[in-house]
Amino acid sequence: MFTDERHAYILNKIQNNDRVSVSNLSKELRVSEVTIRKDLNFLEGQNLLKRTYGGAVAPLNHVIELGIEEKSEKNIEQKDFISNKASQLIDDGLNIFLDAGTTIQAILPYLNKYKDLNIITYDLEIAYRLSKSKDINTYLLGGYIDTKTKTSMSIEGYDNLEKIHADLSFIGTDAFDQDFVYSTTENKAKIKNRMILNSQKSILLCDSSKFHKKGLYSFNKTDNFDYIITDSSNDELNNYIKLNNIKTL
Repeated sequence: MFTDERHAYILNKIQNNDRVSVSNLSKELRVSEVTIRKDLNFLEGQNLLKRTYGGAVAPLNHVIELGIEEKSEKNIEQKDFISNKASQLIDDGLNIFLDAGTTIQAILPYLNKYKDLNIITYDLEIAYRLSKSKDINTYLLGGYIDTKTKTSMSIEGYDNLEKIHADLSFIGTDAFDQDFVYSTTENKAKIKNRMILNSQKSILLCDSSKFHKKGLYSFNKTDNFDYIITDSSNDELNNYIKLNNIKTL
């Protein structure tokens, strides 16, 4: 296994479990503990984890950017539950911004019953799957293709987005708290923010495991969304939604 592959494995493991141990990683990756320590020291230097005695932990609960393959395997049932609820806000003939990511992708099967939708996105998988539908007009924002997240982003794409207005925007996130919703990159944060600003109603789709996590860039205040649609397993999040009079489904 190459160094980059080990680093990706370690980061994915720490994202799911919040901590890793040198001895376990050494056995799982079949390399020496000396090599694992070097990997952990390097990743700590990139502020991607925090070294502890015998291993490492997630850095202050900050999220890291995972590839689309890793994300697609997480919280599948919650994503389907959330997307089914979100689809109730859709009607024929609407203009809709779809953010990128696997939570947003989960809403696609529920679009088939609607007609004459105009969908604007920068997610390549979403655009490809929607291109097969005769009842949906799909607009893909152009630009550089990020092979890790399978998204298309550029200054030109953002400039085009500024001119487009929609009825609804469905926005995903890897992290949010009581104050802000976060993104792991500046470009994604700018696109998400512009989609929100240029839509009549903005809807945050997020499973409750992302609550109380942080990212590097904030793109909206949490209570500024018209709706927050999530699963019901986090009582603290449910109370936050009620106290701030945020609509949900």
